[in-house]
Amino acid sequence: MPNSTGATVALGGGLSDFKDDLSLVICDLWGVMHDGITLNGGAVHAITQARTHGIRTVFLSNAPRPRTHVREMLERMGLPTALNDYIVTSGGLARDEVRERYKGARLYHMGPESDHNTVDGLPVDKVKTPDEADIILATDLDFFEVETHRPWLENAAARGVPFLCANPDRVVHVGEKLYLCAGSIADLYTEMGGEVHWFGKPMASALTSCLKEVGLPGDTPPERIMMIGDSLQTDMAGARAAGYKGLFIAGGIHRRELPELYSAARGADKVPVGTFQNIFGAGKAVPHAVLESLVW
Repeated sequence: MPNSTGATVALGGGLSDFKDDLSLVICDLWGVMHDGITLNGGAVHAITQARTHGIRTVFLSNAPRPRTHVREMLERMGLPTALNDYIVTSGGLARDEVRERYKGARLYHMGPESDHNTVDGLPVDKVKTPDEADIILATDLDFFEVETHRPWLENAAARGVPFLCANPDRVVHVGEKLYLCAGSIADLYTEMGGEVHWFGKPMASALTSCLKEVGLPGDTPPERIMMIGDSLQTDMAGARAAGYKGLFIAGGIHRRELPELYSAARGADKVPVGTFQNIFGAGKAVPHAVLESLVW
């Protein structure tokens, strides 16, 4: 269950610290298993060992694409096929929503041509601008700057056009570079008074869908489920929303704060929740434990 005020956050160790207490590990991909370019060998070993110890594992990604695309990308990176069986993506969840609720709608896809596999095959009429749309499905940005989207979306927001955000991440690291994601535009659309539907983390429904994916019953004790990820805003907030444990990989998008965290610990293997919040923000979700990188 989520940490409470007055508790501590464990530092160091590895996933093996929890091996006897877990039925399911839900693991983020980008920032944990890879950096968009290179696979993390230590993380691959950790997931392999978790399965060896009888823990089920599933990858939950805010990738705005179907799971087949993500699976192929992971295989090209060198991830063993045996670990690739269970994948849930925010893009796949958004596609499910369009099929169920928006059949026959005029859909505008926000994002690059390379993301069109997220909208291909859906029962909709695709249009070329937000002004023509009944719904907007966003997988990425249309322009380099967030504010440039304001006039582009003004009419749609005023008309109450739903904005389906298929990637709720605000930023992502590709190697050492930081890029904006569709979540940053969803925030802008909300600010403009628009209606936003979020898919993926931190929505609790994204995490709970992972139980069905791996064949676990819905009443599996939440304390036996752990979310691993590098984002406090999506991964750890999702763990908190679902009532699951959270293992925070601080060497990902929050890597700049990592030295301050270890400095505050002064060599100890834990820090008070208050110290953690002072470094990362009082409103941020607090994990059970912190690792620089996922290891067993």
